Amino acid sequence: MDQHNIQQLEYNTPYDDIWRTIVDRLPHLLIPLINEVFHEQYPADEPVTALQNEHMDSVADKVISDTYIRIRDKYYHLECQSNPDGTMAIRMIEYDFLVALKHARKNGFEYTINYPESCVIYLRHRESTPDFLTVHVNFPDGKRIDYRTPIIKAQSYGLDEIFVKRLLCLLPYYIMKYEKALHEINEDDEKLGELLKEYQWIYSHLIELQREGSLTQYDVSELRLLMEMLLDYIAAKEEKIRKGVTDMGGRVLVFPHDKVYDEGKAVGKSQGKLEAKKEFAFELFGDGMSCEKIAKYINESVDMVKQLEKEWKSQLDKKAVSV
Repeated sequence: MDQHNIQQLEYNTPYDDIWRTIVDRLPHLLIPLINEVFHEQYPADEPVTALQNEHMDSVADKVISDTYIRIRDKYYHLECQSNPDGTMAIRMIEYDFLVALKHARKNGFEYTINYPESCVIYLRHRESTPDFLTVHVNFPDGKRIDYRTPIIKAQSYGLDEIFVKRLLCLLPYYIMKYEKALHEINEDDEKLGELLKEYQWIYSHLIELQREGSLTQYDVSELRLLMEMLLDYIAAKEEKIRKGVTDMGGRVLVFPHDKVYDEGKAVGKSQGKLEAKKEFAFELFGDGMSCEKIAKYINESVDMVKQLEKEWKSQLDKKAVSV
């Protein structure tokens, strides 16, 4: 990943990284979401197969979708967006068509294609945001099809509903519900206490799910890590909030395979692992995260991260001079 991409947050943000991490490391947490959106009844331990999310297009060469998975004999396409996007309806029908083409069935001179089940998760939404994205498709013979993609509005789910329906993949984004009021909360001890109680409630309920066997220790630790990652980004200037949430409930465990987000990077090669950590650290520097927090995320010493920070700043300076 080059420095240009690291700096362009619209292409590489914590929102995207967190979703990608859930899909890569915690795919079983997608099962309740699939059940919720598409009215399925898959059990919690139903196998989820992540599929290649690069779809070839003769014009654009390559189109990359967020999430493309198979459960049993069905294909699912999910997109996670931080804000409503006016182009998303067209993008969804395009992505879905490319997915359908991958599995086209030929019978003589005829083909059959099956569109995947698809939906969009909006982390933020407005009052005017609809429940479906719609594209009206008019055919030359006069027939018309309304291609509708359901929208999941993450902020419309309260904590009780998230836990009852096991929509735990939405938990890392919960802090976004308060993002417009974070400074006020940070400066008001009573409001700060209420927010911290909510997070204590979340953590205690995750531990309860672990005790009953619904979640593993890894699941709980990973969810907490992702929650703190986005909180550090959203509440970067609100020290009381960040410290209060991070300090509660003990230390978050970092597992050996937590060191890299990008799938397939540096497998079995120590040099590759170091390079992947370096890339991830550079991304987090660009997001304004502290060296201490980054050291925790990549499981390295603070001194090493400070050296990486110097290298990152040096590369930015060189790039500024060359422009």
